[in-house]
Amino acid sequence: MGELYSSYLLFPDGNLGINISEDGTYSLPRYEFYGYGELDPNVILLTGDAQPSVTGQYEVASIVLDFAQRFGCKAVYTMGGYGTRSGNDVGAVYAVVGEAALGERLRKMGAKLAKGGAVTGAAGVILGIGRRRGMQCAGLLGATTGAYPDLEAARAVIQMLTGLVSIPVDLRELDSEIEDMRKKMERFRHAEVEESKEGEEKSEEGKDRYIT
Repeated sequence: MGELYSSYLLFPDGNLGINISEDGTYSLPRYEFYGYGELDPNVILLTGDAQPSVTGQYEVASIVLDFAQRFGCKAVYTMGGYGTRSGNDVGAVYAVVGEAALGERLRKMGAKLAKGGAVTGAAGVILGIGRRRGMQCAGLLGATTGAYPDLEAARAVIQMLTGLVSIPVDLRELDSEIEDMRKKMERFRHAEVEESKEGEEKSEEGKDRYIT
């Protein structure tokens, strides 16, 4: 549907520049809009490979919403992560909502309503401005420890979103990647245990021994 370029779209270190692909081609950081027209109402999907600078978040969010509302968009949902220290919480989806009725709907779908804290960055600013424009707004946040790329958290959020807007999505490829990630993490943990054992054995060897 369209692309958005801006001097406010920065790399994590605050620099401007280009993204280089695996094949050597490059592109400026951008937001991309995709339309899904097989539903009533239709759905606009937004993806991006950069976070707007703090000073530009309001302007970028406003341009995004202007574009969506040109097509009659009345609701906006953002996705992000929810930091947790508990590994047992991974896979849960926390929701922030602009109205209680939507919160109740999401709760019945299995989401937990977030209590306190903040949603920072563009994902939060878009919700704030969208609500002031009278749009139905919600943020879906996947619980993650943040220790590694969390595909399970991503899957949980995607599943919640697709249920909310009734888009059929085939998650088999993502499930396969999740299984691969689990195996890699298990091998990594096993290697850490082995290294720890070797370190303990060497430590024992270096200790003074008394012979009686």
